[in-house]
Amino acid sequence: MLRDLRQVCERPGQAEPADFRAAAAALLRRQFLLLERIGDRDAYRLVVNHFDYFTNLFDALGWTLHRDDTFGLVGLLPGEAEGYRHLRLVDSLMLLCLRLLYEEGMERFEAREGCVFAQAEALLGRYETLLKRKRPLLSDFREILRRLRRYSLIEMQEETEDGLPVIRILPTIRLVTGDQVQTRIAAYVGALATQDETDVEDESAAAGPDEPDRPHPGPAREHGTELEESEPEASEPPPAPPAPREAAPATGEMTP
Repeated sequence: MLRDLRQVCERPGQAEPADFRAAAAALLRRQFLLLERIGDRDAYRLVVNHFDYFTNLFDALGWTLHRDDTFGLVGLLPGEAEGYRHLRLVDSLMLLCLRLLYEEGMERFEAREGCVFAQAEALLGRYETLLKRKRPLLSDFREILRRLRRYSLIEMQEETEDGLPVIRILPTIRLVTGDQVQTRIAAYVGALATQDETDVEDESAAAGPDEPDRPHPGPAREHGTELEESEPEASEPPPAPPAPREAAPATGEMTP
């Protein structure tokens, strides 16, 4: 690799070794470089102009270098795994919902230069209804979007009246989510249902079998529709009711 780099840099008008190192570092850090981004443009052009060199370089590291001249992007994909597996669970689930919104926009011919625009409320609605999960706090939601933007999967546009940004879903999302998005979501929801059933069975087993009512001494108790009388017993006066507690403060959970 060092010999190849030396040979490339010795050609007239070529970039310096530091430029190659910077471009490789940018790919490893951001995963995708986009021609439309001013900050990515120099590194993008260097990678495209020396695509074979960078392909061999990252292949030695176990990465596959992807190039799409139609949308003006180059990016890295792990050789045997998909990039979304390295994300947090909540990020991965949001990413799958974004992929659904992206495909729906493509089917409605709403894509512009390979990108689909979606309202943040639409994303949160899918996350809540499809995956049966509570909406994240507004601050957490913004942080999720910032992490996905860091990997060049989305861009955030101006905010709407509800204070949430418009999300620009980039075509890179197809590369990291694969083709079986619906299958993955169904598997996740199915796993949740199975877990809920298991929890219910565990609670029932812990409670033990129902036992028939047995008469016992004490004040009159209700049995069916009648009251069984028993001998009155002396008892201590009932304890005073606890003092009322202040209501817990409302959470910052987002609502539609």
